[in-house]
Amino acid sequence: MSVAALDTHPVPACVRTARESFSAVPTSAWDGLETGEVRRLIGELGRLESQVAAHKMAAARVLEKARKAANAGDGPRPGTGTSTGATISFDFGGDRGSADALVNTAQRIEEQTTLIENALAAGVITTKQADLISRALAKLPDDVTAEQRERCEETLLKDAQKLTLKDLRRRAARITETYRKTTDEVDADEDEILRRREEEARKKTSFSMWDNNDGTVTGRFTLPEAQGAMLKTALDALAAPHQKVGTVNAATGEMDEVGFGQSYPQRLGHAFATLVEHLPADSLPSNGGVSAVVTVNLDLDTLMGGIKAAGLSDGTRISAGEARRLACSAQIVPMVLNGKPLPLDLGSANRYFNRSSRRAMEKRDGGCTTPGCDRDARWTEAHHLNPYAISKTTDIRDGALLCPFHHHRAHEQGWIGRINHDGHVEWKLPGSDTWQRNTRWRP
Repeated sequence: MSVAALDTHPVPACVRTARESFSAVPTSAWDGLETGEVRRLIGELGRLESQVAAHKMAAARVLEKARKAANAGDGPRPGTGTSTGATISFDFGGDRGSADALVNTAQRIEEQTTLIENALAAGVITTKQADLISRALAKLPDDVTAEQRERCEETLLKDAQKLTLKDLRRRAARITETYRKTTDEVDADEDEILRRREEEARKKTSFSMWDNNDGTVTGRFTLPEAQGAMLKTALDALAAPHQKVGTVNAATGEMDEVGFGQSYPQRLGHAFATLVEHLPADSLPSNGGVSAVVTVNLDLDTLMGGIKAAGLSDGTRISAGEARRLACSAQIVPMVLNGKPLPLDLGSANRYFNRSSRRAMEKRDGGCTTPGCDRDARWTEAHHLNPYAISKTTDIRDGALLCPFHHHRAHEQGWIGRINHDGHVEWKLPGSDTWQRNTRWRP
C-alpha cells in the first residue's frame, strides 16, 4: 500500500486522530470536573477501551493470517517474532502473555460468534465479557444448530448489560435453556460444562513457596474454584474484618494497638497463618517416613519465661515468646529440654482444651479476656495461664481466651493472668501493678 493510500485509509487516520486528541489533553485536566461528570466519562472511556480492543483484535487476525501465509510460503514474513503474539509484544509493551491472549481471543471470536465483535466495536460490552461469551459458545454441545447458536449469543449479549461477570458466567453454563425442551436436558448440559471445567481446573492446580531469607515465606497457588471458595470462607471467618483489636488506653479511651494490620490483605494473611497453625497435623497421612507433626524444641528456662530462642523440627528458629505461644495452643508438640539431648518432657498433640471445656470458657469469658478487646469468642484461642508442660493440667480454672493478637502479646511480654474469686479472668499487663479485666457485658 502506497503512502498516498495510507493518507486516505480510514484506519491510520482514525488512530492518528485519536492519539493526537489524547495527547492534547493533560491528565491534570480531570481535576476541574465535577464528580458526577468524572464518573460518566470513566464509563465512556471504558466503552472507548472496548472499541480499541475490537480494532486490536481485527489487526491481530490480519497479522496471524499473514504469518500463516508466510509459513506456507505464500508471502513475506510480517514481523520479527516467532509468533503473532511475539511480534505484537515486540512492537509495544513486551508483554508476550497478553499479546498471545489477544490473538487467541480474536481467533475464537471470529470462529465462534457472529455478533460479539460488532458489540465490542460499538462499546456495548467489555473485552472480558466478549471473551467469556465466546468461550461459552465454544462449549455448546455438538448437536447445536447455527440458529440455536445465534439465539444463545443474542441472549448472552443482552444478559451482559445487566449481570456481573461472575453471574454472566453462571448464566452461560445454562444457556442451552434458550433452545432445549426440558429442564433435565439443560441440567445435563450444565453438568457436562462444569465437569469439564473442574477437570481443567485440576490440571492447572499448583502450589509453590520459597524462603525470602528475611523471616518470611512467599507462596503462590492455583486452586479449583470450589476449594478456593472454601479457603476464602475460612479466612474471612478467621480475619473477622469488622472486629477491632487492641488495648484501650485508660487516659484517652482509645485503642493503643491496631492488631496485625488494618488492610484486608494483611488480615487475610494473618488469618492464613492461624489456619495453618490449627491444622490437625496428627491426623494427616505419614507417607515415606515423613511425619506431618511439627515439634517445637525449647529449653525449660525458655518455657518458664527465658529469652533463649527455640527451634522447630525442620531447623527453623523462632523467638522464645513465639515458642511459648505455640507450645500453649497450636497443634504442635512441645519437646522440652534441660541441657540434655533427650527431652525432659514430650508433650502430646491432644493436650488442648477439649470442646466441652472450650464451650465453658466461651460462656465465662465471652471473648478475648484482654481489657478493652472486643473480639468475641469465635475468634479466640485457649491460653494456659500456667504452661501445660509445668502444670500438667488442662483445666478451665487455669485457662483463658485470647484473640491471636493478644495471645502473641501475652507470650512476648510475659503477661500474668489469674482467675479472680468471682470466676473471671484478670490480667496484670506490662507497666501496670494492678489487675485488670475485660468489662464486657455478660447476660
